[in-house]
Amino acid sequence: MFDVVVSQESTVPVARLWQVATDWSGHGRFFPLTTVRVESGDPGVGQRLCATTRFGPLRLHDGMVVTRWEPPGERGSCELRKFGRLLGGRALLEVEPAGTGSRLRWTTDVGPASDRLRRLVAPVAKLSAIPLYRRVVRGMVREAEHG
Repeated sequence: MFDVVVSQESTVPVARLWQVATDWSGHGRFFPLTTVRVESGDPGVGQRLCATTRFGPLRLHDGMVVTRWEPPGERGSCELRKFGRLLGGRALLEVEPAGTGSRLRWTTDVGPASDRLRRLVAPVAKLSAIPLYRRVVRGMVREAEHG
């Protein structure tokens, strides 16, 4: 189903970690060179986002739509599907109780939109994605804990 899974435990309650993980416009604090804006809709299924990553004069626009939205009671989960011409795949964010705090798990298969190209670059893409998503998840946990 997905290729990369990264998780990190936190000392904060599930609701606080969920708040940080689903603050889409705040994702630019965790993804390098990237800004995220909500294009349409309220939080929930059908909400559309666009992440723009800039490398000097180059810009990569990454359109996404929320396909699952289950805000936390005891746990919460949210799934995003990418629909851009260059990037495709899904990302699943899950927040659940862990010890006296919570855990954020980010699961993704994001890569080139073309299935053929995705299979070709999968091994290299996975190796580069693991440190990126570790950084993102750690940053979200750190922000949830320290404000």
